[in-house]
Amino acid sequence: MPRNPEFRLHGATIRTGRSGTILKIADAGWAEYLPAISLATRGGSISFWIKPLWKETDRRSKTFLSLPWADGRHGYLVLSQGWWEPTGAGRLYFVASNQDFVHCSVPYRLVAGFWTHFAVTWENGAHGNCRVYIDGEKVAEYARPFTGSYPAAGPLIIGSDHGTTEKKGRGAEALIGDLCVASRPLADDEVHAGFLRRRNDFEPFDGKNEKWLLDGMTLPLKETRNREGTLVETRAIFDEDILWATSRRATDVILSRIKRAGFNVYVPCVWHGKTAYYASRVAAADLQVRRRTDAGDDPLSYLIQRAHSLGIEVHPWFTVVFRDTDAFRGYYGDGTPEHAFDIHNAAFRSFIKDLMLDVVRRYDVDGVNLDYIRAMGLCTSDSCRADYEKRSGYPFWPDYALRGIVGASRDRLQSWQDRAVTDIAAGFAQAARKLKPELVISVDGHPKPKGAVRPLEGRDEVSWANQGWIDIVFSMDYRERVDYETIDKVRADLKSPDRLIVSFGNYDKRDHRVVRRSGERVNRYMEFARRKWPGSGAALYLYGQLSDEQVEALARGAFTQPSIPAWRGAGKPGSRS
Repeated sequence: MPRNPEFRLHGATIRTGRSGTILKIADAGWAEYLPAISLATRGGSISFWIKPLWKETDRRSKTFLSLPWADGRHGYLVLSQGWWEPTGAGRLYFVASNQDFVHCSVPYRLVAGFWTHFAVTWENGAHGNCRVYIDGEKVAEYARPFTGSYPAAGPLIIGSDHGTTEKKGRGAEALIGDLCVASRPLADDEVHAGFLRRRNDFEPFDGKNEKWLLDGMTLPLKETRNREGTLVETRAIFDEDILWATSRRATDVILSRIKRAGFNVYVPCVWHGKTAYYASRVAAADLQVRRRTDAGDDPLSYLIQRAHSLGIEVHPWFTVVFRDTDAFRGYYGDGTPEHAFDIHNAAFRSFIKDLMLDVVRRYDVDGVNLDYIRAMGLCTSDSCRADYEKRSGYPFWPDYALRGIVGASRDRLQSWQDRAVTDIAAGFAQAARKLKPELVISVDGHPKPKGAVRPLEGRDEVSWANQGWIDIVFSMDYRERVDYETIDKVRADLKSPDRLIVSFGNYDKRDHRVVRRSGERVNRYMEFARRKWPGSGAALYLYGQLSDEQVEALARGAFTQPSIPAWRGAGKPGSRS
C-alpha cells in the first residue's frame, strides 16, 4: 500500500514531520490524488488518519473522500460525515457505489482536535459488501450482491465532494495523514494492525501535557518481595459486565486474558442495582445466571475455582446504593435521589448488607468491593424529612436551603448522611469479618484530604480506613492527567498510606464515543504507580475496554514479573498492616 503520495493541491498544503506526509485542507480547499494502483468497484481499501480543524460547534456535513466511477451511470464512491441530508445529517456514510446501492452508515461525529483512524473496504460479486472501520474497529457493514466492475473515472478527491454528482460544497477542514490504498478489501485483522502500527505516531505523548507522567517514570523503582522472593504488588482490574457469568467459556477467556496481562485481583460486578449476577438467596438472579444454575452450574463458584487455580483473587463488586430498576418500591420513593435507593430506609440498609453477606457466607471470595457507597444526593421524601428532624432536632427545609453554605445547617445534613452510609459500610464490615476474618474489604471513591469540604454524600473513605472498617480505598481517577497531588495529601491522612490504590482508566469518551487508550499509555500509568507509590499497587477500569494491545503492553512492560497482592505479602493470607 503506497504511502506519502503526491498530491495536486487546491487550497491545501503539505507538511512533513514525525507522522510522515500530512495534508492540511483549508476551509473550502481540497486535493487530488492519483494512486499508483488502479481503484475499481471490484474491490479495494482506503485508510487514513484525520484530525478535524473545524470548530466543535460546526455541525455542517464534512466529506473526507470522493471518487467518480467510469460506469456510465454517474456512479461514485464517497466517505462523508453527513450525506443525503437532512436524513443523513450527523451520520457517517460510506457509499462504495451509489448506482449499485452499496452503502452503509452509522451515527457518528468526529471530535475536533483529536486524531482518528478511518478505513473503508468494498468488494463486488455474490458476496458484495462495504465496511467502515474507526480506530481499527469495524463499526458499519452492509452486504449486497453486485456485479459491476468499473475503474475510477478520475482522481481520488481528498476533503471535498467534487468527485460525486452530489456537489454541495461539503468540505473538510482537517489534517489528513498516512493515506493508504489497496486494490483488494483488507481483512479485519489487517485493518486493526494498520491502526496499531501508526498509532503512536499520531497519538504521541506530548512533552508538555504528559510531563507529570514522564517525570514519574524517572523515579527509582523500589520493589517489595516476600520470603519466597515473589514480587508483592497489587494489580486489580474491574469488570462491570455480566459476561463473566454467562458461560464457562466466557469465564475462561476473561481469566486467561487478565492472567496474561499480569493482574492478580479480579473485581467482577455481581450487583448493579437490579438483579444479582450470581445465585443469590437474597435478591432475584439475572436470567442468564438462572439458566446456568438451573442446569446445575454455579457461575460464581466456577469463577472463583478457576481464578484461584491461576493465582488470581476474586473480589465481588456491589454498586451498593445505585438503583437500575423500578422494582424494590419499598426501598425508595418520591424524593429519593434519581437512580438511588434510600439510605435512610432501615429496611434497605438491612437488605443490601444481607445481599453482600450472602456472598461472603456462601462463596470462597477473597474480598468484597463496595461501589456507589454514597447517598447520591439528598433525599427529600416525607419519610426522609421526618427521619432528619427526629435525629437532628431541626426542621429539614431551612437546613436544606442552606446546604451549599459551610456552617451548622450543612454540618447537620452531613452528619445525617454520614450516619446512614456508615451504617452500611461499617455494619457490613463488622458482620463479614465475623464470618471471614481474612476478607479484604474495599470501597471506591474520590477521597478528600483533611480540611477539604466533603460532598453531602455520606462517604468518608479516610475515616473508614483509619477506623479499620475497610482495608483498601480505590481512588477512581480515570482522567488522562491523574491528580496525584491530591492523592499524596490523602495518603498523608491515612494511618497506612498504602491502603489507597489509584484506579486508572483505560479509555476516553470523545463526543459520546468510547476510545480505548493505547497500550503504551496504560502501561505507563501502571509503571507510574509502581514508582510513585511503591507498596500500593494499581487498579485498572475497565475490563470491557481492555484491548489485546493493552494486554500485551502490560505483559511485556510493567507487569512482566508475576506478583501477589500487597495484603498477602507478609506470608499469610489476610495479614493487614
